[in-house]
Amino acid sequence: MEYHYTDLCMPTEHLLSDPFSTDFAPSYLMPSHEAEYEVRSSVLVDGGDRFGVSAVVFDKFEELIWMGNQGGHVTSYYGPGMQKYTSFQIHESEEVRDIITVDEGIYALTKTTLRHQIRRGIPKRTYKSQNMTDMQCLYQVSSTKLMMGGHQAKLIDLDLNRMAETVIPINEEGCAVLRSGGGTLVACGSASGMVALRDIRTKGGAEHKFRAHTACLSDLDMQGDLLITCGFTQSVGGAVAEPYVVVWDVRCLRGNNSKTESAWSIQTASPPLLLHFLPAFSGRAVALSGDGHVALLHVNAPNEQQSVFQVNTQSSLCSVMDVSATSQALVFGDQAGHLHLFSPQHNHEPVFNNFSRATEFADQVASLPFVSFNDSTFQFSSVPLPPLTTGTKWFNELPDSFFNKVYRKPKPIDPEVLKTMKMQGPIGYAPNPRTFRRNQMPYIEDSLEDLQPAKQNDSKLTNQPIPKQYQKIDIRFNKHNPNDVDIENCNKTGLPGLEATLPNSYCNSMIQVLYYTPPVKSTLLAHTCAKEFCLSCELGFLFRMLDTSGGAPCQATNFLRAFRTVPEAAALGLILPDRGPDSRVDLVALIQSWNRFILHQIHYEILETRKKEKALLANSPPKVARMPSLNMKKALHLQGVAAQYDEFQYTELEFLGPTEFDEDRDDREEWNPARDDVAPDGEQIQNHENHELSTNQQADREESDISQLFAIGRHQLNRCLKCNKEEGRESVVLACALQYGGMSRETGESRGGFVELVRVSLAARRTTPAWCEQCSRFTPTMQRGRVNRLPPILAINCGGVTVREKAFWTKGSQKDMQDPKRGATSKPCRYGLHCARPGCHFKHPDRPSSSQANSLKSPQQESSCVLPFQLVIRLQTDGDVIINDKGEQPPPENSPNRLHPKDKKKHVTTQSEEEYTLSAAVICVEDNPKNLVAYIQTGKDDQQWYLFNDLSITPVNPEEVVQLGAWWKSPCVLFYSSAEARS
Repeated sequence: MEYHYTDLCMPTEHLLSDPFSTDFAPSYLMPSHEAEYEVRSSVLVDGGDRFGVSAVVFDKFEELIWMGNQGGHVTSYYGPGMQKYTSFQIHESEEVRDIITVDEGIYALTKTTLRHQIRRGIPKRTYKSQNMTDMQCLYQVSSTKLMMGGHQAKLIDLDLNRMAETVIPINEEGCAVLRSGGGTLVACGSASGMVALRDIRTKGGAEHKFRAHTACLSDLDMQGDLLITCGFTQSVGGAVAEPYVVVWDVRCLRGNNSKTESAWSIQTASPPLLLHFLPAFSGRAVALSGDGHVALLHVNAPNEQQSVFQVNTQSSLCSVMDVSATSQALVFGDQAGHLHLFSPQHNHEPVFNNFSRATEFADQVASLPFVSFNDSTFQFSSVPLPPLTTGTKWFNELPDSFFNKVYRKPKPIDPEVLKTMKMQGPIGYAPNPRTFRRNQMPYIEDSLEDLQPAKQNDSKLTNQPIPKQYQKIDIRFNKHNPNDVDIENCNKTGLPGLEATLPNSYCNSMIQVLYYTPPVKSTLLAHTCAKEFCLSCELGFLFRMLDTSGGAPCQATNFLRAFRTVPEAAALGLILPDRGPDSRVDLVALIQSWNRFILHQIHYEILETRKKEKALLANSPPKVARMPSLNMKKALHLQGVAAQYDEFQYTELEFLGPTEFDEDRDDREEWNPARDDVAPDGEQIQNHENHELSTNQQADREESDISQLFAIGRHQLNRCLKCNKEEGRESVVLACALQYGGMSRETGESRGGFVELVRVSLAARRTTPAWCEQCSRFTPTMQRGRVNRLPPILAINCGGVTVREKAFWTKGSQKDMQDPKRGATSKPCRYGLHCARPGCHFKHPDRPSSSQANSLKSPQQESSCVLPFQLVIRLQTDGDVIINDKGEQPPPENSPNRLHPKDKKKHVTTQSEEEYTLSAAVICVEDNPKNLVAYIQTGKDDQQWYLFNDLSITPVNPEEVVQLGAWWKSPCVLFYSSAEARS
């Protein structure tokens, strides 16, 4: 504590003034050999040349010493060596009166403010109040409360959580010191010499008051029930410092005993100015005088010999003092700006706390080694070179390929050895032709001539680089520095782009596809409802913003905010964390799941809005019935069922869950929602004979605009191969998932190409064990799907999740290679015409042989993976599907896409025929990081294809759209639209 004489207007004639300080130097005591403490460190604090030390305290949690000076500056020092840790300013001009340490940092008190800062020097809050006029001391009541006192007639109880204060009025002349002995009593000492004992649990008056000194109080401290004070007494000439310490027993003060029985004094060599108990000892205290004399007192034994030592204050006033929690260190501060650390004589490494936590230091800056100029043994290569700012590299930085371990190429086996070799099991024996000498080098030595053709061959096998327009655009908006990417150069087409700076922006490519699909766009623009988070409304608002943007980039902020609130999206794993898509996230499966989810969500939101409108119309007067809309008639006419619209029906919409027509996965692949397209397992299958709906059900059925555009109607027939019991049901899917059941597991090639994959996926069949009610057990069941409705827009999820499926797009259908494990055989299949096993190697009467299949390859199939621009899909009355490219010839006689004579006898005719044109494609760029882009034919007069990569929009050639043989291209979603849907 620093005592302020001028603030109290007390006489100071007994103090030596500056002009006479040199003539009347104080008589220092010689340190005795019995002194328990000796100096360890002494430092000049920050600002010590101008300001004196006004507050000092040991940290209760770390090995730090905190100091405040008269200029409002706070500095901390670490350890017994007093290494400077942090230094910061807390006030412009007011001095630091007191400091306490808490778990989160420190609280420093000035005359009118209370400052909270963390130990690294960062300020957290500054508290000011009208009740803080001349603050002096701090006391920590609990971890959430502080008590402040000063030269004013009030105490302030501050709640640190709410930063709300409670004013406690006092009758004494201020409160200059606040100390507690560990209980509920707090000693409040005023400058006038009065001491009041207050209970911190109550906000009322003092428990006991007494006058400790006649003139003024200098300092006090408490330990248990003992209270020690020092101060000044009133004399004829003014206030005189008392050369003793008064000890009070608090227990006796509460009774009727007089002060003489409850107090005793201890003489000191020099008048004490500051007092402090030693926490680690009972009844031991430190008394510090203004001239630097320090005495260790035995409070319970006044006649005990005192240990006295001197602090070198350099002829200045020693103003502050503190004792560590372990009593192993004492720190003193003087008006000359110095801090002095004392410790016991034989303890050169004192510890401030028994269980101090580690102090956080700044990272050390790596420095270069210092070496003499004449040192010839120093390795200059050990000094790292600074990085180049131009992006180039130093000559000594070799590429990583130079450090790869490459085995030496062995010499080829002599042809003479191969000719004369005799095999004995897996081991071959041959006589030594004696063409090599003994211990001759068994590998090929690379020469300059050998390396040159090798490099040419390696260059042919290197992967082609990814074009820049396909790579992920990383734009960081900063108001101080310019952007790394010029946004104006990314898009010169005048079409609006979408920013990818928000979480879950991976769906930008699919949003652009829906925006440039005219039927979907018109449906969403016409949809409005009162639902708070409606994805259809948000998409409609986003499309309207894209229409009016004038080519400027837009953000899907509202749509993505509503997208995160849909619980179904979170259940499907479509919502990614805010930090962005992880490199381990499979974007191929993610965007296909998003495609299925958004079509399903829009469908049900439109139906829900329609039901609410019907409920409102039911309460209103009846209106004249209207005919179906023109769009409905067009959609029905496209399917060729305009006259049979009332007859067509389906029982359920199948959007999510594992497929019922999926191939037999021998490799036990995990289920992926992006590849499956029918209802979950466990649903009841309707009887084939009773699948027709009643008249009321036909009247109550509803269909949305989305189902009219994307719905594929199918009839599934399940037949038990043991008892021949058949069960069927009607179903509808909004997206067709490709099934790679006809691929070779060794080569990854498809027997029929992309067209055959689409045909098999639309009318899939397989044999799988299922429960049979008639047999009362699991029996082999043949499941076959038949298509009875084609959509105006055919959405295809390409799968490509597993390694075997990705092999199709890298290898394509270049040739139909015979499976070595499934060689050609003339043995007929036991299931005959009903066999649905993909790639069955037995003979089937309705399937061509491998030699015939090779002869049926078209030139397009023998090239790399090329998507057809146009597909002609013919739907037969029996549910079979025939798909051909528009420019191809009719399929041969043995082709699976051609009708057989037996089928013609059954009068199988074409129910409907649709011509589809590729309108959009979403692909995944296998880069680091991965990226989703979209090819879209915008529908303008020129029918130009554009590549949409968030903000980047560039025109591309049609050949680049359909060529998917590159290693970095993975198709995800394809949109084929009919002529009526495009118009």
